[in-house]
Amino acid sequence: MSISVGRRCIGRTRGVSGFCRASTWAVGAALAMVWNCALAEGDFAIEGTFTQNEVCRGDGSKQKFALVKVTPQDVSYSGGVCTIDSRQLSGNSLSMRLTCKFTSGAVLSSGVTFIKKDDNTLDMAQQEGTYRAVLHRCPG
Repeated sequence: MSISVGRRCIGRTRGVSGFCRASTWAVGAALAMVWNCALAEGDFAIEGTFTQNEVCRGDGSKQKFALVKVTPQDVSYSGGVCTIDSRQLSGNSLSMRLTCKFTSGAVLSSGVTFIKKDDNTLDMAQQEGTYRAVLHRCPG
């Protein structure tokens, strides 16, 4: 079965399924290259373990309430998990659109901006709100 790219490839249609597979692969490869280049641009590494508003002591395990873990897919912290819907890099600033599911069960969509201050800290600000924090990178 072919993946739909626009309205051209729906299922297997008269000899174009190979074209659909090739064009789907090409689009996917192009998006992957753009995504990787955008993340590498400016050497802005955001993935890792951080603590909010206090210097990380060790690996952050003794600072559970302040702990923030960032992966390529999500941001988790004591209040819940936020799925990363999109990213936009501009110099030393990375904006993300997130969908957060709180431990209470509530779901909220929000924008967050991270500004790289140095190798160990990021300023974080909620775009539609007033929440701000300094994230301190934990070693390792």
